[in-house]
Amino acid sequence: MSHHPHRDEPGYEKTDVNAGPTFRAGLYILGAMVVTAAILVPVYRIFIREEAADQRPGATALKVDPRRLQPQGPRLLVAEPGTLAAFRQQEEEVLTTYAWVEKDKGIVRIPVEEAMKIVAERGLPSFPPSAASPAPGGAR
Repeated sequence: MSHHPHRDEPGYEKTDVNAGPTFRAGLYILGAMVVTAAILVPVYRIFIREEAADQRPGATALKVDPRRLQPQGPRLLVAEPGTLAAFRQQEEEVLTTYAWVEKDKGIVRIPVEEAMKIVAERGLPSFPPSAASPAPGGAR
């Protein structure tokens, strides 16, 4: 048989932990934190004043009109059918009217129908081959 020497003692501690020293240690830590903050805050303020005194004055800010800050670029279409109709009208005008493209060089724009009639009557213009272009059917 096994022999248990402390058979009559309970299986737990009979005394509680003394909370007084633990509570005091927490108060000491809290006090050290308060004293450290009380010392460091004025020191930091002194450093800030010295640093600010060494700095050059900042640049002056310009007043900006918020309406000028509107993005320059594509805008949201709010009336798509009207915008599309205006675009198609502009296209139609370009394709069916006469106008100067470069007046100083004598370049004009003619209606597409008129250009097709001229090409049908006269044929496509032929241009002399340039020296840089390869001969047709030649080696590349």
